[in-house]
Amino acid sequence: MTSLDKHFDAPASDDFTAPAIRKHGPLYAEMPGKISRFLARSIGTKKIMMRNTEPLVSFTFDDVAASTCRAGAEIVQHYQARATFYISGGRCGAASPTGRLASVDQIKALHANGHEIGCHTYSHASVVALSRAALAEEIQRNRTFLQGVLGNVAIRNFAYPYGDLSFATKRYLATQFDSCRSPIPGVNAGVADLAILRSHTLEDATITRAGIRAIIAENVRRNGWLLFASHDVDNAPSRYGVRPELLAFALRSAQEAGCQLVTVAQAIEILRGAAPSGST
Repeated sequence: MTSLDKHFDAPASDDFTAPAIRKHGPLYAEMPGKISRFLARSIGTKKIMMRNTEPLVSFTFDDVAASTCRAGAEIVQHYQARATFYISGGRCGAASPTGRLASVDQIKALHANGHEIGCHTYSHASVVALSRAALAEEIQRNRTFLQGVLGNVAIRNFAYPYGDLSFATKRYLATQFDSCRSPIPGVNAGVADLAILRSHTLEDATITRAGIRAIIAENVRRNGWLLFASHDVDNAPSRYGVRPELLAFALRSAQEAGCQLVTVAQAIEILRGAAPSGST
């Protein structure tokens, strides 16, 4: 369970980090959702036989605090790498518990520097809080916003806001994106389900240097694909963020262990057996 998972049952609020959708009630009323989430985690819907010849590591950031655009992007670039940033267009420039979110100019700069821009829902709504029509509208609205900022750029990869999902939303989103990143901890190895990619949070509040080393060692041993997920990058990070020093440690450790540092889009090209194109 990740730190954001702990907030799935939070009461309605304006907290950007807590979905305001679950209502506590009788156990039987909650069972359909629990079953759907179990099916989503258990039944592969977009499997791929991984064809990478060396272990891969992707650094990803959700919601994209302004601090991440500054310190985070610079640190990633120092290691000759690029990251994937999942953005909710409707929250662009807004205040949040992870700090002020990225401005339009900062999103443009990320793209110009070769980072991949990925997709959340436009308003950062949990996908299970929306009807199919509303979810489709949220996705299209976010794509339209991002392409309005970046030009005619394909928005190919998605991350579930709050990590919340259902079997039905997983199946639908698998038709809309190359991949969907989940908060389920683990390394993707052998056969990956692109509709629910496993990841590990990179947060000062939840991981240590020893933990980072252990996860990377597992990734190397299994010749897998490891996705790190974080939010803000700051010397005094939010509970969902990481200090610059720890982010640099994770990048350096992955590189020294022989992992290839790639964006999500580049990793998927490699998994399919193709040489990755330039930065997305």
